[in-house]
Order: sequence, then structure tokens, then C-alpha cells
Amino acid sequence: MSKIPKQPKKEQKIKKRYRTDENFAYRSVIISAILGGIFYLISLLLNFGIITNFIDQGVIWDFIDVLFKVLAILLFFLFMITSLGNYKELIGKPVNWKELLLILGFSIGQTILNIWVFIFTLFGLLIILIYLYLAQGI
Repeated sequence: MSKIPKQPKKEQKIKKRYRTDENFAYRSVIISAILGGIFYLISLLLNFGIITNFIDQGVIWDFIDVLFKVLAILLFFLFMITSLGNYKELIGKPVNWKELLLILGFSIGQTILNIWVFIFTLFGLLIILIYLYLAQGI
């Protein structure tokens, strides 16, 4: 007959699983923030014309240029919102409007040099915000 009860082992497994989930969540926050930073740098390089000065200027290339700029900004926004949301979930607080507006301001601030990038980015950000609002409410 065993003198060691079996139930404490189950509790230890639950605690270990919780710690592993928490470590995974922290890694998710860090990876999302790093990816957001990478897309921020890519967006700055594209939007300030450092890379696009070497590309032949044509209608098709202008469309592709605007598309890459908008995608970089939207990916920056998505990754930073994901990172911020995961971090706030870990500490048990909701995302404030101030923090959301700060990331939104960084996203819009990258578009000041091109009106087409501004229009498409604003449209994309509105779609993302509406989706996140509706998905959060469900």
C-alpha cells in the first residue's frame, strides 16, 4: 500500500502547466513586439523613400510601392496590438483607449508623406478596429 497520496501530483502538474502557459504568453508578447518593431522599421524605410528611390517610376510600380507601404503599416499595427493585448491580459487589465490611440497615432504618423498611403492605411485600420471591436464583444 502506497503512503504517498496521488492527488498532490495532479496539482503539481496543473501548476507546471500554468507556468508553461504563462511563459508561452510572455514569449508571445516579446515575439509580437519584435515583429511589430521590424515592420515599423520596414515601414519607415519604405515611407521615407530610402528604398523606393532606386525603383523605376511607373504606374504599376507606384501601385506596388503603395501596397507594400500600407501592408507594412497594417502589419505593424496588428503585431503591436497583439503584443499589447497579450501583455494586458497577463497582468489582468484591459487595453486603455490611450494606448490604442498611441499605436494608432504611430501607424497614421508613418503615412504623412503620401496621400494614397494615408487613405488606404486609414481604411485598413478602420476595418481592423471594427473587426477587433466586434470580435471582442462576442
